[in-house]
Amino acid sequence: MSDKSQNKPALYIHVKVADGQETRIGSRIGVAFHHKDGVGLNILLDAQPIPLDGGKIELIGLPVKESTKP
Repeated sequence: MSDKSQNKPALYIHVKVADGQETRIGSRIGVAFHHKDGVGLNILLDAQPIPLDGGKIELIGLPVKESTKP
């Protein structure tokens, strides 16, 4: 796991949240890293989403933006 901590994540993982009328992107709950062989992702979650509809959990991967800080 030490090699992943030095690499930049490929995606930020957010959970989709349904509020009864619409679905929106909720809080960031983790990050994803590409596998070394280039196929698939390792997803590290800081929180576990609780499904509201009996079992379906939708995760969204948003790209990591480059920092503009010097």
